[in-house]
Amino acid sequence: MLTKSQRVYHWDRRGSSISSDRLPEADLEHLERALAVYRASRGKRLGDARNAARGALEGVRPDRVEAIVQLLDDTATYEWPRGPQAADRRVRVFELAAARHPVLDRADADAVVAQIFGEAPRQPDDLVALLYADYPEFHRLRSFPGDYTAEDLRADYDLGQAQALLYSAVSLSVETAADFRHVVQYARLARLLHRLESAGGGYRFVFDGPNSILRHTHAYGVDFARFLAAVVQARDWRLTAEIVLRKGWRPLTFALSSADGLRSRVPAPRLFDSAIEAALAEKFGGERDGWRLRREAMILEAGGGLLVPDFVFTHADGTEVALEIVGYWTPEYVARKLRKLGRVRAPNLLVAVRRSLVVQAGDLPQAVLPFNTRILLRDLMPHLEGFRRPPRRER
Repeated sequence: MLTKSQRVYHWDRRGSSISSDRLPEADLEHLERALAVYRASRGKRLGDARNAARGALEGVRPDRVEAIVQLLDDTATYEWPRGPQAADRRVRVFELAAARHPVLDRADADAVVAQIFGEAPRQPDDLVALLYADYPEFHRLRSFPGDYTAEDLRADYDLGQAQALLYSAVSLSVETAADFRHVVQYARLARLLHRLESAGGGYRFVFDGPNSILRHTHAYGVDFARFLAAVVQARDWRLTAEIVLRKGWRPLTFALSSADGLRSRVPAPRLFDSAIEAALAEKFGGERDGWRLRREAMILEAGGGLLVPDFVFTHADGTEVALEIVGYWTPEYVARKLRKLGRVRAPNLLVAVRRSLVVQAGDLPQAVLPFNTRILLRDLMPHLEGFRRPPRRER
Protein backbone atom coordinates (compact mmCIF):
# COMPACT_ATOMS: atom_id res chain seq x y z
CA MET A 1 0.00 0.00 0.00
CA LEU A 2 0.97 3.63 -0.38
CA THR A 3 2.37 5.72 2.44
CA LYS A 4 1.02 8.96 3.87
CA SER A 5 3.75 10.92 2.06
CA GLN A 6 2.62 9.45 -1.27
CA ARG A 7 -1.06 10.26 -1.00
CA VAL A 8 -2.66 12.90 -3.20
CA TYR A 9 -6.08 14.34 -2.37
CA HIS A 10 -8.45 17.15 -3.26
CA TRP A 11 -9.77 19.26 -0.42
CA ASP A 12 -12.97 21.31 -0.55
CA ARG A 13 -12.74 23.57 2.50
CA ARG A 14 -16.05 25.25 1.79
CA GLY A 15 -17.94 21.96 1.74
CA SER A 16 -15.73 20.29 4.39
CA SER A 17 -15.21 17.36 2.06
CA ILE A 18 -12.17 15.55 0.72
CA SER A 19 -11.63 13.15 -2.17
CA SER A 20 -8.75 10.91 -3.20
CA ASP A 21 -6.82 11.45 -6.41
CA ARG A 22 -7.48 9.41 -9.55
CA LEU A 23 -5.38 9.06 -12.67
CA PRO A 24 -6.82 10.44 -15.92
CA GLU A 25 -6.97 8.28 -19.02
CA ALA A 26 -4.34 10.51 -20.63
CA ASP A 27 -1.75 9.07 -18.20
CA LEU A 28 -2.13 5.52 -19.54
CA GLU A 29 0.55 6.03 -22.20
CA HIS A 30 3.01 7.11 -19.51
CA LEU A 31 2.10 4.10 -17.39
CA GLU A 32 2.77 1.84 -20.37
CA ARG A 33 6.30 3.24 -20.66
CA ALA A 34 6.93 2.74 -16.94
CA LEU A 35 5.70 -0.84 -17.19
CA ALA A 36 8.05 -1.47 -20.10
CA VAL A 37 10.93 -0.24 -17.94
CA TYR A 38 10.17 -2.74 -15.20
CA ARG A 39 9.67 -5.63 -17.62
CA ALA A 40 13.08 -4.87 -19.11
CA SER A 41 14.83 -4.44 -15.74
CA ARG A 42 15.24 -8.08 -14.79
CA GLY A 43 18.49 -8.46 -12.85
CA LYS A 44 18.85 -4.72 -12.27
CA ARG A 45 18.97 -2.99 -8.92
CA LEU A 46 15.82 -1.62 -7.34
CA GLY A 47 17.25 1.89 -7.33
CA ASP A 48 18.11 1.74 -11.03
CA ALA A 49 14.66 0.41 -11.96
CA ARG A 50 12.97 3.12 -9.95
CA ASN A 51 15.03 5.90 -11.50
CA ALA A 52 14.38 4.63 -15.00
CA ALA A 53 10.64 4.48 -14.26
CA ARG A 54 10.70 8.06 -12.99
CA GLY A 55 12.15 9.09 -16.33
CA ALA A 56 9.41 7.23 -18.19
CA LEU A 57 6.80 9.04 -16.09
CA GLU A 58 8.10 12.49 -16.91
CA GLY A 59 4.76 13.47 -18.47
CA VAL A 60 2.80 12.58 -15.32
CA ARG A 61 1.93 15.24 -12.75
CA PRO A 62 4.95 15.30 -10.38
CA ASP A 63 3.01 14.66 -7.15
CA ARG A 64 1.73 11.36 -8.59
CA VAL A 65 5.05 9.86 -9.69
CA GLU A 66 6.33 8.40 -6.40
CA ALA A 67 3.02 6.65 -5.70
CA ILE A 68 3.09 5.03 -9.15
CA VAL A 69 6.70 3.91 -8.71
CA GLN A 70 5.81 2.43 -5.30
CA LEU A 71 3.00 0.39 -6.87
CA LEU A 72 5.37 -0.88 -9.56
CA ASP A 73 7.79 -1.98 -6.84
CA ASP A 74 4.98 -3.72 -4.96
CA THR A 75 4.07 -5.63 -8.10
CA ALA A 76 7.65 -6.65 -8.93
CA THR A 77 9.50 -9.50 -7.22
CA TYR A 78 12.96 -8.77 -5.85
CA GLU A 79 15.66 -10.98 -4.45
CA TRP A 80 18.42 -10.24 -1.96
CA PRO A 81 20.58 -12.07 0.61
CA ARG A 82 18.35 -13.21 3.46
CA GLY A 83 19.28 -13.46 7.10
CA PRO A 84 22.35 -12.04 8.87
CA GLN A 85 24.92 -13.49 6.44
CA ALA A 86 25.27 -10.33 4.31
CA ALA A 87 25.83 -8.11 7.34
CA ASP A 88 28.32 -10.60 8.84
CA ARG A 89 30.36 -10.72 5.62
CA ARG A 90 30.35 -6.93 5.40
CA VAL A 91 31.71 -6.64 8.94
CA ARG A 92 34.43 -9.22 8.18
CA VAL A 93 35.57 -7.17 5.18
CA PHE A 94 35.80 -4.06 7.34
CA GLU A 95 37.74 -5.94 10.02
CA LEU A 96 40.28 -7.24 7.49
CA ALA A 97 40.62 -3.80 5.95
CA ALA A 98 41.10 -2.22 9.38
CA ALA A 99 44.01 -4.57 10.08
CA ARG A 100 45.74 -3.28 6.92
CA HIS A 101 44.76 0.36 7.37
CA PRO A 102 45.24 2.40 5.32
CA VAL A 103 44.38 0.26 2.28
CA LEU A 104 45.51 2.47 -0.57
CA ASP A 105 46.46 -0.06 -3.21
CA ARG A 106 43.63 -1.33 -5.43
CA ALA A 107 45.11 -4.83 -5.50
CA ASP A 108 45.12 -4.97 -1.69
CA ALA A 109 41.51 -3.83 -1.56
CA ASP A 110 40.48 -6.44 -4.12
CA ALA A 111 42.30 -9.12 -2.14
CA VAL A 112 40.39 -8.23 1.03
CA VAL A 113 37.03 -8.35 -0.71
CA ALA A 114 37.84 -11.55 -2.61
CA GLN A 115 38.90 -13.28 0.59
CA ILE A 116 35.34 -12.93 1.94
CA PHE A 117 33.18 -12.88 -1.21
CA GLY A 118 35.34 -14.93 -3.57
CA GLU A 119 35.35 -12.08 -6.09
CA ALA A 120 36.25 -8.42 -6.34
CA PRO A 121 34.05 -6.23 -8.60
CA ARG A 122 35.87 -3.97 -11.02
CA GLN A 123 33.70 -0.88 -10.59
CA PRO A 124 33.39 1.02 -7.28
CA ASP A 125 29.58 1.08 -7.63
CA ASP A 126 29.55 -2.69 -7.99
CA LEU A 127 31.66 -3.03 -4.87
CA VAL A 128 29.16 -0.96 -2.88
CA ALA A 129 26.29 -3.07 -4.27
CA LEU A 130 28.13 -6.27 -3.29
CA LEU A 131 28.80 -5.10 0.26
CA TYR A 132 25.27 -3.76 0.81
CA ALA A 133 23.27 -6.27 -1.24
CA ASP A 134 20.81 -6.67 1.64
CA TYR A 135 19.89 -2.95 1.53
CA PRO A 136 16.67 -2.23 -0.44
CA GLU A 137 18.45 0.10 -2.87
CA PHE A 138 20.56 -2.84 -4.09
CA HIS A 139 17.89 -5.56 -4.24
CA ARG A 140 17.76 -7.21 -7.66
CA LEU A 141 14.57 -7.32 -9.69
CA ARG A 142 13.84 -11.00 -10.32
CA SER A 143 10.54 -10.86 -12.21
CA PHE A 144 7.61 -8.69 -13.20
CA PRO A 145 4.20 -10.10 -14.26
CA GLY A 146 3.70 -9.88 -18.02
CA ASP A 147 -0.08 -9.68 -17.70
CA TYR A 148 -0.04 -6.59 -15.45
CA THR A 149 -1.47 -3.83 -17.63
CA ALA A 150 -1.56 -0.05 -17.53
CA GLU A 151 -5.25 -0.29 -16.61
CA ASP A 152 -4.31 -2.52 -13.67
CA LEU A 153 -1.72 0.01 -12.53
CA ARG A 154 -4.23 2.83 -12.87
CA ALA A 155 -6.81 0.87 -10.83
CA ASP A 156 -4.22 0.13 -8.12
CA TYR A 157 -3.31 3.82 -7.97
CA ASP A 158 -6.95 4.93 -7.64
CA LEU A 159 -7.61 2.37 -4.89
CA GLY A 160 -4.28 3.07 -3.17
CA GLN A 161 -5.00 6.78 -2.92
CA ALA A 162 -8.43 6.10 -1.39
CA GLN A 163 -6.81 3.68 1.07
CA ALA A 164 -4.14 6.21 2.03
CA LEU A 165 -6.81 8.75 3.00
CA LEU A 166 -8.30 6.20 5.40
CA TYR A 167 -5.04 6.17 7.38
CA SER A 168 -6.41 9.38 8.93
CA ALA A 169 -10.00 8.20 9.39
CA VAL A 170 -11.50 8.55 12.87
CA SER A 171 -14.79 6.91 11.93
CA LEU A 172 -16.18 4.99 9.00
CA SER A 173 -19.54 3.58 7.97
CA VAL A 174 -20.52 1.26 5.14
CA GLU A 175 -24.06 0.69 3.90
CA THR A 176 -24.83 -2.36 1.77
CA ALA A 177 -27.76 -4.55 0.87
CA ALA A 178 -26.46 -6.92 -1.77
CA ASP A 179 -23.29 -8.44 -0.24
CA PHE A 180 -23.90 -8.30 3.48
CA ARG A 181 -21.94 -11.48 4.33
CA HIS A 182 -18.94 -10.34 2.28
CA VAL A 183 -18.66 -7.16 4.34
CA VAL A 184 -19.19 -9.05 7.62
CA GLN A 185 -16.41 -11.52 6.83
CA TYR A 186 -13.85 -8.89 5.96
CA ALA A 187 -14.78 -6.62 8.86
CA ARG A 188 -14.01 -9.50 11.20
CA LEU A 189 -10.85 -10.50 9.36
CA ALA A 190 -9.62 -6.91 9.66
CA ARG A 191 -10.52 -7.04 13.40
CA LEU A 192 -12.31 -3.73 13.15
CA LEU A 193 -14.49 -2.66 16.07
CA HIS A 194 -17.95 -2.21 14.61
CA ARG A 195 -21.66 -2.27 15.22
CA LEU A 196 -24.45 -3.19 12.84
CA GLU A 197 -27.63 -1.20 12.22
CA SER A 198 -30.63 -1.42 9.92
CA ALA A 199 -30.50 1.05 7.02
CA GLY A 200 -33.56 1.10 4.80
CA GLY A 201 -33.57 -2.15 2.87
CA GLY A 202 -30.03 -3.05 3.90
CA TYR A 203 -27.54 -2.72 6.72
CA ARG A 204 -25.08 -0.13 7.97
CA PHE A 205 -21.73 -1.05 9.48
CA VAL A 206 -20.40 1.65 11.80
CA PHE A 207 -16.70 1.38 12.59
CA ASP A 208 -14.97 3.10 15.47
CA GLY A 209 -11.73 4.84 14.67
CA PRO A 210 -8.56 4.67 16.76
CA ASN A 211 -9.35 7.93 18.57
CA SER A 212 -12.45 6.49 20.22
CA ILE A 213 -11.06 3.32 21.76
CA LEU A 214 -7.47 2.56 20.85
CA ARG A 215 -5.92 6.02 21.40
CA HIS A 216 -4.90 7.14 17.94
CA THR A 217 -2.80 4.50 16.19
CA HIS A 218 -1.69 4.48 12.57
CA ALA A 219 -2.07 0.70 12.52
CA TYR A 220 -5.85 0.97 12.90
CA GLY A 221 -6.00 3.35 9.94
CA VAL A 222 -4.10 0.75 7.93
CA ASP A 223 -6.78 -1.79 8.91
CA PHE A 224 -9.39 0.59 7.50
CA ALA A 225 -7.37 0.74 4.28
CA ARG A 226 -7.14 -3.04 3.96
CA PHE A 227 -10.86 -3.31 4.62
CA LEU A 228 -11.61 -0.90 1.77
CA ALA A 229 -9.82 -3.23 -0.67
CA ALA A 230 -12.45 -5.86 0.22
CA VAL A 231 -15.44 -3.53 0.30
CA VAL A 232 -14.92 -2.43 -3.31
CA GLN A 233 -15.50 -6.03 -4.39
CA ALA A 234 -19.06 -5.91 -3.03
CA ARG A 235 -22.14 -4.74 -4.92
CA ASP A 236 -24.24 -1.67 -4.18
CA TRP A 237 -22.27 -0.17 -1.29
CA ARG A 238 -21.74 3.32 0.09
CA LEU A 239 -18.90 4.38 2.38
CA THR A 240 -18.56 7.53 4.44
CA ALA A 241 -15.50 8.37 6.55
CA GLU A 242 -14.50 11.27 8.77
CA ILE A 243 -10.91 12.27 7.97
CA VAL A 244 -8.71 14.32 10.31
CA LEU A 245 -5.52 15.25 8.49
CA ARG A 246 -3.90 16.87 11.52
CA LYS A 247 -4.62 16.85 15.22
CA GLY A 248 -7.03 19.64 16.14
CA TRP A 249 -8.29 20.13 12.59
CA ARG A 250 -11.97 19.92 11.73
CA PRO A 251 -13.00 16.52 10.27
CA LEU A 252 -13.52 16.29 6.52
CA THR A 253 -16.07 13.98 4.91
CA PHE A 254 -14.78 11.33 2.51
CA ALA A 255 -17.49 9.55 0.51
CA LEU A 256 -17.22 6.59 -1.87
CA SER A 257 -19.67 4.17 -3.45
CA SER A 258 -19.78 1.26 -5.86
CA ALA A 259 -20.59 3.81 -8.58
CA ASP A 260 -17.02 5.16 -8.30
CA GLY A 261 -15.73 2.03 -10.02
CA LEU A 262 -12.81 1.27 -7.70
CA ARG A 263 -11.53 -2.29 -7.99
CA SER A 264 -9.03 -4.50 -6.22
CA ARG A 265 -7.46 -7.93 -6.47
CA VAL A 266 -7.94 -8.98 -2.84
CA PRO A 267 -8.16 -12.79 -2.53
CA ALA A 268 -11.24 -14.54 -1.19
CA PRO A 269 -11.57 -14.34 2.61
CA ARG A 270 -10.45 -17.09 4.89
CA LEU A 271 -13.34 -19.13 6.19
CA PHE A 272 -12.52 -18.32 9.83
CA ASP A 273 -11.11 -15.13 11.29
CA SER A 274 -9.74 -16.59 14.53
CA ALA A 275 -7.98 -19.74 15.65
CA ILE A 276 -10.77 -20.37 18.19
CA GLU A 277 -13.43 -20.49 15.48
CA ALA A 278 -11.30 -22.58 13.12
CA ALA A 279 -10.51 -25.14 15.85
CA LEU A 280 -14.16 -25.44 16.87
CA ALA A 281 -15.35 -25.97 13.28
CA GLU A 282 -12.65 -28.56 12.64
CA LYS A 283 -13.48 -30.53 15.78
CA PHE A 284 -17.22 -30.31 15.25
CA GLY A 285 -17.09 -31.54 11.65
CA GLY A 286 -19.91 -31.50 9.13
CA GLU A 287 -22.48 -33.08 11.46
CA ARG A 288 -22.49 -34.26 15.06
CA ASP A 289 -25.32 -35.88 17.01
CA GLY A 290 -27.91 -34.49 14.59
CA TRP A 291 -26.47 -30.95 14.65
CA ARG A 292 -25.04 -29.00 11.69
CA LEU A 293 -22.86 -25.91 11.88
CA ARG A 294 -23.13 -22.80 9.69
CA ARG A 295 -21.17 -19.53 9.62
CA GLU A 296 -22.80 -16.10 10.06
CA ALA A 297 -26.21 -17.36 8.96
CA MET A 298 -28.42 -15.28 11.26
CA ILE A 299 -29.03 -11.64 12.23
CA LEU A 300 -30.31 -10.86 15.72
CA GLU A 301 -31.79 -7.63 17.06
CA ALA A 302 -29.87 -6.07 19.94
CA GLY A 303 -31.82 -3.12 21.19
CA GLY A 304 -31.32 -0.45 18.54
CA GLY A 305 -28.56 -2.45 16.81
CA LEU A 306 -28.02 -5.82 15.19
CA LEU A 307 -25.77 -8.78 15.92
CA VAL A 308 -24.39 -11.40 13.55
CA PRO A 309 -23.42 -14.41 15.70
CA ASP A 310 -20.29 -16.35 14.78
CA PHE A 311 -22.04 -19.73 14.34
CA VAL A 312 -25.54 -21.12 14.00
CA PHE A 313 -26.15 -24.75 14.98
CA THR A 314 -29.22 -26.40 13.45
CA HIS A 315 -30.59 -29.74 14.68
CA ALA A 316 -32.50 -32.22 12.56
CA ASP A 317 -35.61 -31.52 14.66
CA GLY A 318 -35.52 -27.83 13.62
CA THR A 319 -33.90 -26.37 16.74
CA GLU A 320 -31.54 -23.46 16.00
CA VAL A 321 -28.91 -22.17 18.43
CA ALA A 322 -26.74 -19.11 17.77
CA LEU A 323 -23.22 -19.00 19.24
CA GLU A 324 -21.36 -15.73 19.79
CA ILE A 325 -17.72 -15.89 20.90
CA VAL A 326 -16.36 -13.08 23.07
CA GLY A 327 -12.57 -13.06 23.08
CA TYR A 328 -10.46 -10.23 24.44
CA TRP A 329 -9.32 -7.04 22.78
CA THR A 330 -9.60 -3.94 24.93
CA PRO A 331 -11.55 -3.65 28.22
CA GLU A 332 -13.71 -0.93 26.65
CA TYR A 333 -14.60 -3.06 23.66
CA VAL A 334 -15.42 -6.13 25.75
CA ALA A 335 -17.65 -4.07 28.07
CA ARG A 336 -19.53 -2.62 25.13
CA LYS A 337 -19.87 -6.04 23.51
CA LEU A 338 -21.34 -7.52 26.67
CA ARG A 339 -23.81 -4.62 26.98
CA LYS A 340 -24.91 -5.27 23.42
CA LEU A 341 -25.35 -8.99 24.09
CA GLY A 342 -27.44 -8.09 27.12
CA ARG A 343 -29.93 -6.38 24.80
CA VAL A 344 -30.39 -9.44 22.58
CA ARG A 345 -33.68 -11.16 23.30
CA ALA A 346 -33.21 -14.23 21.08
CA PRO A 347 -34.28 -17.31 23.06
CA ASN A 348 -31.55 -19.60 21.68
CA LEU A 349 -28.34 -17.60 22.03
CA LEU A 350 -25.27 -19.13 23.64
CA VAL A 351 -22.41 -16.79 24.58
CA ALA A 352 -18.91 -18.27 24.81
CA VAL A 353 -16.56 -16.13 26.92
CA ARG A 354 -13.01 -16.54 28.14
CA ARG A 355 -12.88 -17.56 31.78
CA SER A 356 -11.24 -14.27 32.70
CA LEU A 357 -14.44 -12.52 31.57
CA VAL A 358 -16.97 -14.82 33.23
CA VAL A 359 -17.61 -12.45 36.13
CA GLN A 360 -18.31 -9.58 33.70
CA ALA A 361 -20.67 -11.82 31.72
CA GLY A 362 -22.52 -12.94 34.84
CA ASP A 363 -25.46 -10.56 34.27
CA LEU A 364 -26.17 -11.72 30.71
CA PRO A 365 -29.67 -13.11 30.20
CA GLN A 366 -28.24 -15.78 27.87
CA ALA A 367 -26.53 -19.04 28.70
CA VAL A 368 -22.77 -18.56 29.12
CA LEU A 369 -20.16 -21.09 28.03
CA PRO A 370 -16.73 -20.41 29.64
CA PHE A 371 -13.56 -21.48 27.82
CA ASN A 372 -9.82 -21.07 28.23
CA THR A 373 -7.91 -21.14 24.93
CA ARG A 374 -10.48 -23.10 22.89
CA ILE A 375 -14.09 -24.24 23.06
CA LEU A 376 -14.29 -27.93 23.97
CA LEU A 377 -17.01 -30.13 22.48
CA ARG A 378 -17.61 -31.81 25.82
CA ASP A 379 -18.65 -28.40 27.16
CA LEU A 380 -20.51 -27.24 24.04
CA MET A 381 -22.71 -30.25 23.25
CA PRO A 382 -24.64 -30.32 26.58
CA HIS A 383 -25.47 -26.64 26.12
CA LEU A 384 -26.78 -27.27 22.61
CA GLU A 385 -28.88 -30.19 23.76
CA GLY A 386 -30.30 -28.04 26.55
CA PHE A 387 -32.00 -25.82 23.95
CA ARG A 388 -33.94 -28.69 22.40
CA ARG A 389 -37.57 -29.06 23.38
CA PRO A 390 -38.51 -32.44 24.83
CA PRO A 391 -40.66 -34.51 22.44
CA ARG A 392 -44.41 -34.39 23.01
CA ARG A 393 -46.01 -37.49 24.53
CA GLU A 394 -48.80 -39.09 22.53
CA ARG A 395 -52.05 -39.58 24.39
